[in-house]
Amino acid sequence: MTIARKSVVLVATLCGLALGGCASGDSDTSAPPETTSVPAGTTTSPVETTTSPVETTTESSVVAEPPTQGEVESPQESAVAPPTRTPEEAADLVPGGGGATLQPSLDQPGNVDPATFRTGSDKYNFTSPTGNIHCGIWDADGPEGRVGCQAVDGRNPFEGPQCSMAENDKVAVRVTAAGSESMCTTQGIYVDANAPVLEFGQVLSVEGVVCQSGPDDIIGCTAPTGGFTFSRGINYTY
Repeated sequence: MTIARKSVVLVATLCGLALGGCASGDSDTSAPPETTSVPAGTTTSPVETTTSPVETTTESSVVAEPPTQGEVESPQESAVAPPTRTPEEAADLVPGGGGATLQPSLDQPGNVDPATFRTGSDKYNFTSPTGNIHCGIWDADGPEGRVGCQAVDGRNPFEGPQCSMAENDKVAVRVTAAGSESMCTTQGIYVDANAPVLEFGQVLSVEGVVCQSGPDDIIGCTAPTGGFTFSRGINYTY
């Protein structure tokens, strides 16, 4: 009986030792828990940061370069130039007849006494109201023509000789047996110191020639072979 108890005690002791060793082995092999220390205010997951390049557009200021001397507009160029008209266009501006030129007809009766304008044995002379136009009418054709006028200050023809308007180079018009033409004269062949004025509206009809004084100091003369309209701004032959 005593032997049996001792055996039981021995077995129990062995089992207790065995259990203690198992428990001790288990506790040695168990891995300590992993501890992750996270600093306060720090996110553990990485933040993906995308940096987009900032597109900078620089607008360059275009500064106009100052004009060169040749590009500077002169006062003469900047001023509005008067229109340039041909003699025909200028003649169309003559009042009367819907813009028709001052062209008296050969059968137009005169309204002045031709004797008043007689300045020589074979000629008649007159001036325009302002004295800018001087004219002569001859009894027959000659170097001067049957009728002609010259201007102190006149206009050159669109085609034909171009006069300088100097004292010895005045523009003139005449009608010869060959017709009408513009020319330059170096002397006062149509000027006479005793010539009376052919006033506006007056018509001188003599020796087959008719001359009329129109508005704006315009003189129109018609002869059997042609005629002209003449003034400071008009030089028109027909």
